[in-house]
Formats: sequence, C-alpha cells, structure tokens
Amino acid sequence: MTWTPGQPVVNDDDRLAWERWRCERKRQQQRERRARNPRIDYYPDAHALATINQLRRPWAGGDQSSVISKIINEWAAWHRNK
Repeated sequence: MTWTPGQPVVNDDDRLAWERWRCERKRQQQRERRARNPRIDYYPDAHALATINQLRRPWAGGDQSSVISKIINEWAAWHRNK
C-alpha cells in the first residue's frame, strides 16, 4: 500500500513516501508564499538606515519591513493628498 496524505505512517515504505510528500509540500508552500509576497532587496544608505533604526521597536509592527512599509505608505498618502 502506498501512503497518502491523511493516512498513518505504518511502515518504512510509508515513511519514505511521507518524507517525499512533506518535502514537496514544503517546496510548494514556499513557491506560493513567494508568489504572494514578492521580495525586494533594499540596501539603504546611512541616512535612510538611521531613520529606519529610529523607528524600529521590539514588538509587532516594529521590524524593519514594517517600518519601511509605513514610511512608503505615508509618503504615498502625502503625495496623493498634495
């Protein structure tokens, strides 16, 4: 019997099938994440980095990505209302 998702792993063949499935599933989930959340490599200059670091906080929403998103959104809103 070949293992299928949702079934118990009962022997060595099942374990191998499960491990292959798990590996492929993780790869598929990573592809889906990358499709939803495009990565942007950004290397700020010293002035921009100082600004980002001033706004960082040790709680949710205070990480570098959130700070950069907030800066961009505020800048865009300011330009729309100008």
